[in-house]
Amino acid sequence: MSGALSGIKIIEAASYVTGPFASQLLADMGAEVIKIEEPKHGDPFRGWGDCNYAATFCSLNRNKKSITLDLRTDEGRDIALKLTTGADALIQNFRPGVMDKRGLGYDDVKKVNPKIVYCSISGFGPTGPYRDMPGYDTVGQARSGLLSLLTDPGKPQGMGISFSDHLTGMYACYGVLAALMNRMLTGEGQHVETSLLRASVSFISENAARYFETGHVPRRKHRTTTAGVFAFEDQDGLPFVLHMSSPDKFWFGLFDVVGKSELAQDPRFSKRKARTENYDALFEQLQPIFRAGRRDDWLRRLLEKDVPAAPINTLDEVFADPQVKTYGFPIEIEHPKMGKMKLVGNAVSMSRTPPSIDLPPPMLGEHTEEILATLGYELAGIVELRARGAI
Repeated sequence: MSGALSGIKIIEAASYVTGPFASQLLADMGAEVIKIEEPKHGDPFRGWGDCNYAATFCSLNRNKKSITLDLRTDEGRDIALKLTTGADALIQNFRPGVMDKRGLGYDDVKKVNPKIVYCSISGFGPTGPYRDMPGYDTVGQARSGLLSLLTDPGKPQGMGISFSDHLTGMYACYGVLAALMNRMLTGEGQHVETSLLRASVSFISENAARYFETGHVPRRKHRTTTAGVFAFEDQDGLPFVLHMSSPDKFWFGLFDVVGKSELAQDPRFSKRKARTENYDALFEQLQPIFRAGRRDDWLRRLLEKDVPAAPINTLDEVFADPQVKTYGFPIEIEHPKMGKMKLVGNAVSMSRTPPSIDLPPPMLGEHTEEILATLGYELAGIVELRARGAI
């Protein structure tokens, strides 16, 4: 069964996370993705492990073909332009101006393919005072305010996940899909642009709306108090969370489970506003109670009362979770030379055109000759290009 984007061809000139994640999302939906990599080393993520085929790289590059091109050479640029003539979209995440300097900017590509959807991803965007600054995930989290909502001011810490990188890739994918749909309606391509800072600021719109309304600058704890979010440890130090939200029935169930039904009538905890104002006092009452029991027992009793609660799972616990297993995670794929690997599957299911994983992550330049042959290059010409370092 063909994927939803079967017949769509994407050229990816990107590395690390943002661009590769955007194109992988499209690839899972059936798009053909050709990944352009520099000769010899390729995407830097390849080198984060053994054999130039690190797990970090593999997590972002399944369902793609790899061609090596030195875009700083005339031959490499010309081949890239030939690739774009038959493509529907190009995704790149170089710093602003780099692709223009190499003759592969939007205006250059548009000349050979007026209908191209050209997606540019950067740290801060094509204009403004930060245009030429290096943009990496944690920098995007920090400047956007996202990190201020994830860590505490008295003990600031970086996050254990490339949050801004991945959400920027999602926004890029979203923009490309919308532009492709518009092209179906109008016949015209366009330039799609996003950045770590822009995407991350857009992502925190919930907290920004509260700031615009009240003038108060929210921190991490603000949402935990307003949403009734608590984190506790049991007698063995195993962590779990509650997300009480607004419905009173959740609170009645919680108070019943901890043997404190009278708290439902306590004016400090009987209404949402009061519970928000007295969050710390409630936490102090609940913490010793939960610490006296075992997590599994608490979670069983809480869920019996329909109270939203969950363990804070580590990854080994995640992939042993029976609900996660129903999604078919993790998936196992095999490269004919690099062997078997496990990856997380796609986040959505579709009844008629489901996403699929048909190709393992490619070895560096694995498909160079195959792709060049489709462009009309013969073996002797390919050997000469390789000798000159263009591929």
